[in-house]
Amino acid sequence: MGKLASRLLVFVALTGFVACAQAAPETEQKPEAVAERAYLYGLQQAIFYGQRWIYTQNDAETNDIYSGLNRFFWVRKQITPDFPVVTPNATTLYGSGFLDLRDGPVVIEVPEITDRYFSVQIMDPYGIFRIIVGSPFNGTKARKYILLPPGFEGNVPADFPTTDIMQWPSKTAYGVVRMAVKTGSDSEIATINAYQDQVTVTPLADWLSNGNKGIAQADRDIVPGDFVVPAGLPDYAVGQVDKQTAEQFFTLLNVILNDATMPVLEDSLMESQMLAQLRSIGIGKGLTFDWEKLTSDQKAAMETGFKAGFESVRKTLKSNLINMNGWGIVRNDGGFETKWMDRAVIADAAWAAPDKNISHGGAFLFTDADGKPLSGANKYTLTFDMNDLPPVTQFWSIPIYDANGYFVANEINRYTVNSFMLDAGDLVVKDGKLVIYVQNAKPTDPDQAKNWLPAPKEGFRFTSRFYGPYAPLTNGTYNMPKVVRVK
Repeated sequence: MGKLASRLLVFVALTGFVACAQAAPETEQKPEAVAERAYLYGLQQAIFYGQRWIYTQNDAETNDIYSGLNRFFWVRKQITPDFPVVTPNATTLYGSGFLDLRDGPVVIEVPEITDRYFSVQIMDPYGIFRIIVGSPFNGTKARKYILLPPGFEGNVPADFPTTDIMQWPSKTAYGVVRMAVKTGSDSEIATINAYQDQVTVTPLADWLSNGNKGIAQADRDIVPGDFVVPAGLPDYAVGQVDKQTAEQFFTLLNVILNDATMPVLEDSLMESQMLAQLRSIGIGKGLTFDWEKLTSDQKAAMETGFKAGFESVRKTLKSNLINMNGWGIVRNDGGFETKWMDRAVIADAAWAAPDKNISHGGAFLFTDADGKPLSGANKYTLTFDMNDLPPVTQFWSIPIYDANGYFVANEINRYTVNSFMLDAGDLVVKDGKLVIYVQNAKPTDPDQAKNWLPAPKEGFRFTSRFYGPYAPLTNGTYNMPKVVRVK
């Protein structure tokens, strides 16, 4: 390239940046502030990228959820302590995986399911669930949905009604399928597994060549992802939020901004200002970010901002919960396009949880009625008035975890109490009250033993789930019972 051409490119780059800075002078900030804001902006997308690597590229024998592209990893039995998932729900069986639309549309087919709750929810890289379908939303009949990538100009087959044609904003997506488990019996699990086997994810070209129908996952080969793997990602992708360093986060963020499957939002002034700020520290589309080329002062500034972002998210998670009689509800009322703190909090606390309480909501509990940390050294009760049960259209579930959010093995293999157990008569109700006994040792009283929710020996916590919640369960006005220590 000649000197004149080089100078012109430099001039264009510089004047373009100056023009942007003049149009939005608020983008001129210190590196520490840019780095902190970048953490809030990019945490969700960074975890999306890390999870996509786990699902589609990490083919290690120890990685059970490796599925490849356009396939779901299915949980085919109730989750127990041997399944290493943080804050799992034993009242649903899951399927999850990453869709790839680079070669064109993808078709998702779901069978008729009339005997239980089910949903299919598809999330974009920003954590926004743009597709939420299933029994509570559009019925129980068999359906097929087609996702169209940006810029698709082909013909959509006549098989699809317009309600089931989805224009997708990127060429990648994360999907999750949930099916309710009522009793957990072998026959019920077999029924759910049969439904799972009938859910298909098929590229349109293959769908057409198969006679306009999906191809069973068992009949499709695993197609691995081929996305850029930045240095260190295999080491920090699992437990990413707590493991990743500032260097790794910002290196990954630059990879993301250069990934054609993850375009930025259209017409977002807020994001365009963020992108301009990132370019000021060498991160952006068309740029090659090299941490080692930064000065020691630049590294220190970015590490300071990264740490501040991490701490602000953790602080907000605890301080910004909606108080529901001691239980904490995460504020997830949508708007992730611009509510970056809300987006980051959900990504940190429960990545791929809903951005809006449309399908389900939840509430955390870490302390007893006296504000003391929950401990298996004590005995507790959780008492529901039968005239004031959690108001839901579907079901509720209250699983118990150790202090780190994992199920702990117990002698009756019970990790939750839920409305299905109540409906089936498995729980004892006396004088209009449902009393759950939360303790480590099995109660000696037979009725109490039926209502026993085994607690870990040491610290523990709850994350309740409400499927089809009414407003009081999302705005905190429901009188959720406290966990009371038996003295």
